[in-house]
Amino acid sequence: MNDFSRKIVVALIVIFLQSSLGTNAALKDFSNVSTKSLSQNGYYKLPDGLMIQWGKKTNTSYSGTIYFPSSFYDTNYSLHLTCNNGNTGNDSSWIANYSSVSSSSFGYNNKYQQAANAGTNTASFYWFAVGRWK
Repeated sequence: MNDFSRKIVVALIVIFLQSSLGTNAALKDFSNVSTKSLSQNGYYKLPDGLMIQWGKKTNTSYSGTIYFPSSFYDTNYSLHLTCNNGNTGNDSSWIANYSSVSSSSFGYNNKYQQAANAGTNTASFYWFAVGRWK
């Protein structure tokens, strides 16, 4: 009888360890995901390997490099840049482009367009990237 009760205890322990209570699986609301930084330039790593990153370029250079808070697995990520409004006084459009990508950074250049005139601008912009971290 002792062997039988030991086997039941072992079976219950195995069931417990294989349940969601005994693993590091994310809860439905991701409240137990601890690999995140919710700052202005931040990231959120999901347990299945997806990572979301965001930030703001605030320096006064019209071109340069933005470094991600956390590196992606590779360069197969989606990157979006959103420039602040252009100059509403002269109806110019400000544009932020990325010129190169790596797993840890991207190069950028800011341009403006006004009627037949074009040039560079130093506007800040927001960026958003979604890709794989593992």
